[in-house]
This record gives sequence, structure tokens and C-alpha cells, in this order.
Amino acid sequence: MVRQLWLLDIALEIEDGKPIAWLWCKDSLGETYVVKKEYSPNFYIVGDVVEEIVAFLKTHGYRVEEVSRKIRGRSVKAVKVYVNVEDVESIAKKIIKNMKNVEVYEEDVRPSIKFLLENRVKPSGDIIVHESMFKEQGSLKIIETDKVEYAGVSTLPPLKIMSLDFVYYSEAGSPRPERDPVILISLITSSGEKIQLSGDEKKILREFVEIVERDDPDVFVSFSSNRLHWNYLQERARRHGLRLTIGRLSSEPHTSIHGHVSIRGRINIDLEDMAKDIPELTVETLEEFVDYLGLKLELDTVEEWEVAETWKKNPERVKKYSMQKAEALLKCFEVLKEYIFSLSELTGIPADYVLTASTGFRVENYLMYLAVELGELIPKKPEITPTPYVGGLVKSPEPGLHKDVAVVDFRSMYPSLMIKYNISFDTLSDDGEYVSPNNYRFKKEPEGFLPRALKTLIEERRKIQQKLRTLDPNSTEARVLDARQRAIKVISNAIYGYTGWAGARWYTREVAEATTSWGRHVIMESMKKASELGMKVIYSDTDSLFLQNYTGKIEKFLKWIEEDLGLEAKLEKIYKMVIFTEAKKKYAGITSESIIDIVGLEAVRGDWSYIAREAQRDTVKTLLETGNVHEALKISKNYIKKLINREVELRKLIIWKQITRSLDEYEATQPHVNVARQLVQEGWKIQPGDKVGYIIVKGSGPLYKRAKPYFKVHPEEVDWDYYIEKQVAPACLRVLEPLGVKIEELKSIGGTSLMDFF
Repeated sequence: MVRQLWLLDIALEIEDGKPIAWLWCKDSLGETYVVKKEYSPNFYIVGDVVEEIVAFLKTHGYRVEEVSRKIRGRSVKAVKVYVNVEDVESIAKKIIKNMKNVEVYEEDVRPSIKFLLENRVKPSGDIIVHESMFKEQGSLKIIETDKVEYAGVSTLPPLKIMSLDFVYYSEAGSPRPERDPVILISLITSSGEKIQLSGDEKKILREFVEIVERDDPDVFVSFSSNRLHWNYLQERARRHGLRLTIGRLSSEPHTSIHGHVSIRGRINIDLEDMAKDIPELTVETLEEFVDYLGLKLELDTVEEWEVAETWKKNPERVKKYSMQKAEALLKCFEVLKEYIFSLSELTGIPADYVLTASTGFRVENYLMYLAVELGELIPKKPEITPTPYVGGLVKSPEPGLHKDVAVVDFRSMYPSLMIKYNISFDTLSDDGEYVSPNNYRFKKEPEGFLPRALKTLIEERRKIQQKLRTLDPNSTEARVLDARQRAIKVISNAIYGYTGWAGARWYTREVAEATTSWGRHVIMESMKKASELGMKVIYSDTDSLFLQNYTGKIEKFLKWIEEDLGLEAKLEKIYKMVIFTEAKKKYAGITSESIIDIVGLEAVRGDWSYIAREAQRDTVKTLLETGNVHEALKISKNYIKKLINREVELRKLIIWKQITRSLDEYEATQPHVNVARQLVQEGWKIQPGDKVGYIIVKGSGPLYKRAKPYFKVHPEEVDWDYYIEKQVAPACLRVLEPLGVKIEELKSIGGTSLMDFF
């Protein structure tokens, strides 16, 4: 019998001493299956005398196969070695210990990933299973098979979702699992049932496990579960003699690759992983994430430092907020699920792992599928010190206010250049026919590994975009396809940068350098042509040009790009008004549709106070909507008046900065580092990646000594002068100064000097 199932997750299990691939699947009705297939993990040995390697391994009882493969496009003979263990890396080291002049490949690729690669199947997509035996174990349906095939992408099957929020009670600093109990678990099940567990901790944990077993969710959705919750709950359960058996078949969570916590048979979606990938977010909280997604949801926030006191005085407030978070998580997942599963299927990484993996790892996993298809051996991760290279061309802007500016964008410039000039690690050659402006050479033939990967992606995206034009944008099919094309864009645009990433298996700095070199050449030639056509180039940034005097000339310019450069470009937008500062990549514009774009300015940077960002944003808005410098100046002065009159909420004064390494590694003392050290002494847990919020208070001495944790500051302590002089005034002046406004004019309030107030 043949079945078509949707692949949820994969694990490698040892049964009777043999590795078995367990494929957790769903059918179109939402039923859960485990597909079992025997699998022998393997690796490759490449050496001068293949026959001797084969003879040696056979003598020691290993199953081997002599195969033809490629290393960076070069054909080689290799020995494929099969082993019945999960720890392939250790046994590979043992096998080659006494061998000379050999190289080992793919022993460091996880066996579960290797199974997917070699069988050409992908998570979050359909597979065809050739059933050899079927049995039921309780509610679980088990299929044993000798063959699985990939059937492509389909609509999502019915999935049981459970959104979760957890609350701990700590009277001193961050909750610690060895000390502080779980006081509340809020959850929402697929059926819409809302449950809150509170009271005795042991009872809470036991009931939680029972609910999971009863509802049997396919997907957990939470926030901070990888970084905090699952390990915390496991520790609390152990202290009560319990096991947190929330995985299928009564298994416990365990930490896996990329810092992800794996839960057998279920997808563990931690939306914090997604939030951390969004540079626009200041503190990466659920509140900010919800706002970023444009969801209109009520969240009556109880901050971590308030929980204990609020729980004692008004536990219902904590309960209300916790359930609001569970509801928000469920709605966020509904908005994002098509994109998450599309990215998973495209890269071949299970849906929960794909969120914790960096862009480099996502690209790499995608390329590994192509490598197996082409017989290209997957190299080891390099141990190198990265060498910086020149990036794309950015022409300094003409500071000031400009009217009627057209923005021309090259479509997928770097991927297109890599295809056009066959730029790849396996075509790099001293006698290559294509010569980059910085003198790297690439062969015209055969088609390179990377261009082939890019062609596949670009062609699929084009087909999807054509299909989307025929669909109702609100239809399920349109949402799924749009998510797919966005995932493809992310991967295709990242491939060139991947080759210059020091952690890349296919690291080839020359590829990245040559690509950006050709990109700079294209932009320079395009600027020259634009000028010849009578247009004025006021700014360019990597793959886009900002042009004035464009009426009646854009069409000819785009045609020239297509015919002479062999690339595609489009009129991306027209700005009615755009303001450029003196710096590159810092500007703001208002489109013909009255949409305001702000790029690189303090208004979109998380390391400035909210009041500074708000003041700059409103100043920019007025400037772009009216074109009147004096009106914009009034807005800036009004914000300064608010600070003088102490009419600004404390939360708008918080400055958030990230701790990027261990506190012990910081040599110079910085305000956020000093605050972090204070908090650690008081029992708060601060680790790399966390953001610390502080407010500057009055006092003497260096700035770092006047930084205080935001939740400990009273209004009378605030150094309001600092927020005027070092936050709001500089942020507003950034956009006003190019228009001739001086600092003295900004500080003059109603004819009175700002300093008269102090």
C-alpha cells in the first residue's frame, strides 16, 4: 500500500542496536503516523589508493561502497563507509587514525539530516510512503517501510496547536529553577479551550503533562521556551520526583542543535527566535513582536520585576496578562505559519530548528540537498579567520530635501550576476573566461554549483509570482504561495554572502569579492548612463539608484539595463519628498502613496530612547508632509519643551542596549554594562544576547555611573538635561541640520535660551 503523508519531524532512534529513522507524519485528516525506515549512517573517505582503503575497511568488518563523487567540482573516487551508530564523527576518527593521506567527508553532518538528504525528502512537505507493515500502538499508527519518496509542497494538514505561557515566582532577581516555583501555566488548545493551572506546583506540573497527553498537540507555540522555559520546567519537575514527559511516547525535552529544545514528535515553535531576527525590534518582547506584525491585541503587561509583588497583591492581574500572552502567541502563529513551514520545506530543516538556525545555516542546508543530487561531497566547516572584503557601492547623498525622486531597484542583482558570470567555488579558475573587475576569473562552462542553485530558486519564485497574479490575495492558496516566494527570496539573496561567511562549509571569499566587484561596476555604469539620459543621481545604495528629472526617461533606462547589462531593474517607488542627511544609508522619504520610509536614522534604531526616536519620527513626518522646515522645527522644539516641563513618561526615557558577550570580557565601562553588573549582583540573570534597559539620572562623575535600571528610577532622579542634550536634540538635528538649522536655533525656546531653564 502507498500513502501520502506530510512530514512533521524526524529523529534517529536506536532499536535492537540498529539506527532507525522515525518520520513523524500527519495525513490529510490530521491523523498522526510514525514511519520507520532502517538507515545506516555513513561518511566518505577520499585518498590516493582507494583499493587499499576498501580492503582495509572490509578486513575490519565495515560495509563499504566505492563511489564517484566531486570535491568543489573536481571528480574523485571515494569510499562510502556505513556504520550502525549515531556518533559517526567519533567512529570516523577511530577508523582513519592509522591511515595516511586521507580526507574524511560528511561525518560531521547529523545522521537525521543525512537521512533527509539521501532520501531527498523534506520536512514540512509531502512524502510518499511504500508501506511494508502497518500496526497500531495505542492511538499511534506505525508504518514500516523500505522506501520513501518526496511528493513536494502541499497545503498544511490539520495540525493541533497548543500555545503556552509560564510564570515563575521570584522575590529576588530573575527566577532560578533551583529556587523559584512555577506559579502559573496558561494554555490554549486547538479546540479553543483556555486553561490556567495554578496553586500547588507539583499539581500544576502533573496536570500540565496530563493535558498535553490528552490533547496530543503537534505544535507548541511559546516565547523564550528554548532559552528558558523547557529547561526550567524540567528542573522543577525533577525536584518533585516527576518527569516532564510532554514529548510523544512519554519522552522528555532535550537540547539539540542551534540552542533549540527538541520535543519528540512535536514541533517546538519559539517565537522569540523569530523576534531576535528582526532588527527593528528594540527589546524583542512579545509586545513588540505583536506590534511589529500589526496585530491589534491587548496586552496588560506585568514586567518580570513586578511579578512577585503583583502576584501577592493582585494575582488576577498576572493571570489575565498570562492568558493574553497565550492568545497573542496563537494569533502570531496563525499569521506566520505559512512562512515558517515554507522556510522549513525550502531549506530542509524541521520547522522549529529553522527558526533558531542563522541565515548561513539555512542557506547551507539548502545547498546540501543540491550537493547530494550532483554528487558533490559536503565539506567540513572551515577553521579560518575571516578576511574582510569590499562590499557594494554606496554613493554619498546630497544632504537636504529633494522633491520628486524615483527609486530604481535591480532585481536580485547579486544572484543575477552570479548566474550571468557563472560565479561559483567550482568555476573559479586561473584560466576562466569571465574576469571580474577585481581580476578573479571564472569558467563559462560547465554551469557552476551556485548558479545552478540560484537558477532553480529564481525560476520557482517567478512561477509563483505569475500564479499569484491570478489568485484572490485573501485566498489560502495565495497566502501559502506568497509565504513560499518570500522564503525563496530570503535564501537566494543570502547565497552570495554565505560564501564570504567564515562558518560556511563552502566558504570562498573570492566568490563574494567578485560578486560585489561586478555589482559596483554595474552601479557605476548605470549612474553614468542615467546622467547621459539627463537624469540626476542624488544617491545610490548597493543595488538601487535615486534619480531626479526622470520623467519620460525611466523606460529607456530600464530597457538599457536589460539589453546592455543583461540584468533586470524596476521602478520601485517614487518619493514625493526625500530628506538625506550627510551620512550614507540614513534618509527618509514619503512615497506617492503617502507612505513614510525611514532608513538608518535614530527613529528606527533600538539603542536610542523612545522619546528621541519619537521626536525624530514626528519631525521627519512633518518635514516630508509639508516641506516646511519651520513647521518641523516647531515639532522638535515641542519635544524639548516636554522634557523641560517633565511631561514625558519614564518608559520613554529607557535606553536599551544589548549585552553581546560575557560581562567579564568588557574592558571599558559602559552604561549598560555597569547596569548589567548591578543587576547580576542583585540576583538577575544577564547573559549574552539579553538587552539591558536603563535611565540616566542626575549626579556627578562619568555617564556609566549615572545609569540606573529603568524600573528603579523615580521622576525626580532623572537627568532631564541629558535627554535634551544627548538624545532629543541630536536626533532632531540629524534631519534639520542639512536644511540649515543650527543647534542654537533648536535650543531657543520662545526666544529664551534653553540654558536659562537650568
